[in-house]
Amino acid sequence: MAKRKTGWPFQEGFLNDGAQEIHLFTDYRWNDGSVSRRWHVDPKLFDADLAELRPVSLKASDPSDQ
Repeated sequence: MAKRKTGWPFQEGFLNDGAQEIHLFTDYRWNDGSVSRRWHVDPKLFDADLAELRPVSLKASDPSDQ
């Protein structure tokens, strides 16, 4: 039986144009070592090199933050 392929987000790209923050993409790391990017906007309209990269944490947030 083949091993099931699973992935998890590890970073996101945002662009702040001064008026709004745009969530451009989410990068995923898969259990086979590959990485893929899911775009939330048309990638032809935005330059990924200008994105602010933020790490994704899958840990539960501290209730005191709420």
